[in-house]
Amino acid sequence: MGFLDELKEQAQALPTSADDASPDAETLARNRRLANGACRLAHDYWKELADHLNRLRPPSQARYLIGGREPLEGLACSHFRVLPQHRLLPGGEAVFESVLLAWSAACDRVQRVEKEHPQDIERLRASLMQAGIQAAEAPLRHALTGRPQGTAFQFKATVAASVRVTPLSDAGRVRLTFVNVDQLERVEGEYPAAGLRARLLVEIGRWIVGRPHRVLEYAANVRRFQH
Repeated sequence: MGFLDELKEQAQALPTSADDASPDAETLARNRRLANGACRLAHDYWKELADHLNRLRPPSQARYLIGGREPLEGLACSHFRVLPQHRLLPGGEAVFESVLLAWSAACDRVQRVEKEHPQDIERLRASLMQAGIQAAEAPLRHALTGRPQGTAFQFKATVAASVRVTPLSDAGRVRLTFVNVDQLERVEGEYPAAGLRARLLVEIGRWIVGRPHRVLEYAANVRRFQH
């Protein structure tokens, strides 16, 4: 017997591990049901949450810093809305592709920020893009020479924030994506679909209104993206 044949025989004699085995059809179907059920639960919970928060218009407790330095203050949270996305299976059954809870943290005050250094200007632009704010830009010029010496940004502080649940159906998991909830950043984490229950949804609601929470304690594969 050759060396490779010997190794092959030994490998075939080993019991199949859970990591090596592909999920069977029954397991896949169960995982997909769990992931879709988690999305449905989030959708129903967030619909009720959005109704309450739109009546309350809670003040934003987030610390939004534009360009890493300029704070946006006096914002109130409003326009909470739930946006589900579905796809149709061959049999006609609708399943969730994602559920988005979105809102705005805003005030009517017009803010003006001036920057001179190119690096600061680009950092400010990146922060505004992350916030979903469209600013009017105007060149700054020296009073005597007329030379360009920076850029002035003028805008209303209206930060777009959201939480999205995306099913990872075959794995029986969900991915939650948090955008600008308490600062200008995107945070992603994965959870077992069976773990997306009222307790976790309550913790997410506490995070949204600026109360202490434990949302990320339950998450795996947490990633943060900041500007």
